[in-house]
Amino acid sequence: MERKHLGGYELRDVLGEGGMGTVYRAHDPTLDRPAAVKVIRAKALSEEGKERFLREARASSKINHPNIITIYAAGEEDGAPYMAMELIDGKTLREVIDQGNIDWRVSTRWIVQLLDALQRLHAEGIVHRDLKPENVMVTKDGVVKLMDFGLAHLSSQTALTQEGTTLGTVPYMSPEQVLGRKLDARSDLFSVATIYHEMLTGQHPFRGEHPMAVMYSIRNETPKPLKLQSSDCPVALQTVLDRAFEKEVDKRYADATAFRNAILEVVPELSGAVPAGSRTSPVKMALIIGGISVVVFSFAVSAWNVAQKKTQAAARDAAVNLNESGMAHRSKGQLEDAEIAFRKAIEKDPTYPNAYNNLGNMAEASGDFAAADKLYRDALRVAPMHSAALINIGNRFYVSDQKDSAEVYFRRAVQGDDPGPAANQLGALLIERGQYPEALAVIDSALASSSSTMARPYLLKNKGKAVAALGDSTAARALWIEAATLNPNDEELRILVGTP
Repeated sequence: MERKHLGGYELRDVLGEGGMGTVYRAHDPTLDRPAAVKVIRAKALSEEGKERFLREARASSKINHPNIITIYAAGEEDGAPYMAMELIDGKTLREVIDQGNIDWRVSTRWIVQLLDALQRLHAEGIVHRDLKPENVMVTKDGVVKLMDFGLAHLSSQTALTQEGTTLGTVPYMSPEQVLGRKLDARSDLFSVATIYHEMLTGQHPFRGEHPMAVMYSIRNETPKPLKLQSSDCPVALQTVLDRAFEKEVDKRYADATAFRNAILEVVPELSGAVPAGSRTSPVKMALIIGGISVVVFSFAVSAWNVAQKKTQAAARDAAVNLNESGMAHRSKGQLEDAEIAFRKAIEKDPTYPNAYNNLGNMAEASGDFAAADKLYRDALRVAPMHSAALINIGNRFYVSDQKDSAEVYFRRAVQGDDPGPAANQLGALLIERGQYPEALAVIDSALASSSSTMARPYLLKNKGKAVAALGDSTAARALWIEAATLNPNDEELRILVGTP
């Protein structure tokens, strides 16, 4: 090692080398602390590139975030730019992935941390452009640290031609990056999705025998459905990744926070977060999506509890009876008696989700949205696939204009214990977005289910809307007429059918 000192730092040993330079373990004698110093080869950058590197490195040094490596200093000495930064006691994410079998919960926590870091980075106007496991550190305490963003756009510009960098960069590029188009923050989100997929499955989503084949796959192919290493990983994470993997930039999440929130809507236990917009007005909360009231009550014993132990049968029967009594009181406007009945149902059987959900409905109706959120989540705590609670949380997001999050909940609800109403909500949202074939598939699946009797007229109405949008007005009218015979008091159906 030729250099012994650089920019006031003592260079001690080499930590690693790459296409653009060398990273040294170093010591700051002034502050008596360890550091890592990255020295860029003098010939690796043009004069313009050096100026840009130093400018962005200095801007990066102002960022203070627990999941972003701290930049101590940057400069140029003897024609070689350098950057001094925090020395991380840990491993690169690449090393961790190569060891195999990362628990999905750990992977998800790390990705959430990475998205938090990106949101901060993007807020400073910096797009990383070279996100890959090699550029993410994991400390011994399990904290993710994003690094190399000061060099990101410089290294990515030479990644296709500079020896030694192509294979380490190409697999994590976005489609627009492969095509050489202008990049924004959403390019980084595609790269994060690629890393997340690899962590969850142990395999890269885009593969090929050579870099050009990988680039073709990124531009044209859809990753195969997740074959998760862990059987208990939520299948709804597939929906989250599908959106992040959209080839068209505008179809992806708007920013890192939206991506993060979509993940946490699937696994809220990893954050304890509640939906934004908790102060939505009671009037707005009374909106209707596709003909079903925003509030969805739970009337019957859900399918999830069929296999409960016989020792709980008496308690469950008592809870069911009290829940039905509460519903009867509420329908008569006897709200105090209804609340008492629902709470007694929970006392009898604390694992009965319907009572929590119905108390949530009452809290929501009174304008106490924070209490409603908690009660809906209490229902999901005891029954994670309780469709009514999932729909209610999804509807909260919908009326708060957080439709990506609403879609995540509706899709989970479709897989839950009562898919009919959930399919109607999801179908209505897909129709609103112009995704008519998928809306039809979701609705038809629910119509074929024997459990969708109560939701049938609403499903038929929305199916008619999708069919009409696809150009078959005759079939649409027939569906609306059938729906109207099942629900003659539906004002929208009367308008669609053309009857007074």
